[in-house]
Amino acid sequence: MLIELPLGNESVMMDYPDRGVLKILEARKYSGSVSEARLVEEALAHPIDSAPLSELIQEGETACIVVGDLTRLWVRHHVMLPGILQELNRGGIPDSKICILSATGDHREQTPDEHKDLVGEEIYRRVQVFDHKAREDSEMVYLGETSYGTPVRLNRKVVEADRVILTGGIVYHFLAGWGGGKKALLPGVAAFDTIMKNHSLAFLPGEGQGINPQVCAGKLAQNPCSEDMVQGAGMVNPDFLVNAIIDEDTHKITKVVAGNYLTAYEAGCRYVNEHCGVEIDGKADVVVVSCGGYPKDINFYQTYKTIYNAHFALKEGGTMVLVSESREGLGSDDFEGVFSRHPDNMTRETALRQNFTIGGYMGYHTAVIAEKHDVLVLSSLDDEQVKAMGMTPIGSLVDALNYIEEKHGTLPPAYFMPHGGTTLPFLVRT
Repeated sequence: MLIELPLGNESVMMDYPDRGVLKILEARKYSGSVSEARLVEEALAHPIDSAPLSELIQEGETACIVVGDLTRLWVRHHVMLPGILQELNRGGIPDSKICILSATGDHREQTPDEHKDLVGEEIYRRVQVFDHKAREDSEMVYLGETSYGTPVRLNRKVVEADRVILTGGIVYHFLAGWGGGKKALLPGVAAFDTIMKNHSLAFLPGEGQGINPQVCAGKLAQNPCSEDMVQGAGMVNPDFLVNAIIDEDTHKITKVVAGNYLTAYEAGCRYVNEHCGVEIDGKADVVVVSCGGYPKDINFYQTYKTIYNAHFALKEGGTMVLVSESREGLGSDDFEGVFSRHPDNMTRETALRQNFTIGGYMGYHTAVIAEKHDVLVLSSLDDEQVKAMGMTPIGSLVDALNYIEEKHGTLPPAYFMPHGGTTLPFLVRT
């Protein structure tokens, strides 16, 4: 069977025996032709477990709308904000008593032009936009401690507003289960020490114990990172949520959920799971996976999502064939530094426990996966870069077939994931 695997702006073909193709793992296509503005309008008119936003507020109150930052431009906040402002105005809160806070987490501050890109020119002219600054202690308010021991300090603008509205985009997230929802507050507008403590829950207690398996994509309940975020967000008790789900093919909003910041969000998570989660009966000796082409394979930092998703379908000690052009190299100093600054996974884990960064964690987890599996990489990366990550560079898919046959004595049953960056395999529960 000839199977097409996207690579950059082109594709490559792998010829695998028909009997050896266990399943081609693909996400379901999102459907519908309703305009983005109409989707927002319908969600605001029919909120989940909540009255409409305009009915929750009172004249003269203040409101803070939390949005993402430039790393979340794909969420398309500028499409959601006009409807949210209309609801606030209708309920009696004028633009002058509304602020927009960009949930930068610990990312850099943004320029006025970047704020305009984020919220749209018209909204930027109407409402003040601020950046969260995680290391500015004077801008934080201490609210208490979670059951996980996280000191919750959040941005004063959120804490002191009469009404708080969260926006965001729902996708699988390797720490929080799904993005969007509570992440707008923690880590979005949290103090640096709050963020660090929350993210440290990705590890099991005790130096050298490694990653907590409960902290993973597609899991909210009993996920310490997620539950800690929910507890922190609950100390603010946001009034309303508007979250979007994006079709990665069209890059447009395909679904909007609005209403209660917990249950509306959970409904959105289920919707993503129905489209992007794929059931498997068991793990395989071989998984052949592509990120899905450009821009999903623009660099190896982005490729982590594909490696992460694919490893759920792969037996320990199995072989992953990874197709990622990575035309812009590794793509992150923090990601690259995991390999260049630390010789093994033990020292990498120790460094991350002391100074957690998302890029560093993604690099570390990539190294952990490579330590437990053979990962063959077809890319434009330098061979030495691939080897430094504990992986094996290959020049063609024929090389991969030869490697697999020599290792296994045959071409064993394999899963194929042509769009691995957006497809999450999960075992059928029996």
